Amino acid sequence: MSDLITTVLQDARDKGKLSRTDVVLRYLRIKYRLKVSEFVLKKRIDQLLSGSKL
Repeated sequence: MSDLITTVLQDARDKGKLSRTDVVLRYLRIKYRLKVSEFVLKKRIDQLLSGSKL
């Protein structure tokens, strides 16, 4: 089962916006009122790109 952050990251990857972590952070904060640190988001992106389960 996928969580909210994984779903957002997969959508960003499909649109080619995954490298813009500041935009993804702002999107999560505005749309879902979710605060995630940049370090945690980059770690989740690395895990998504490496193909391992989150």
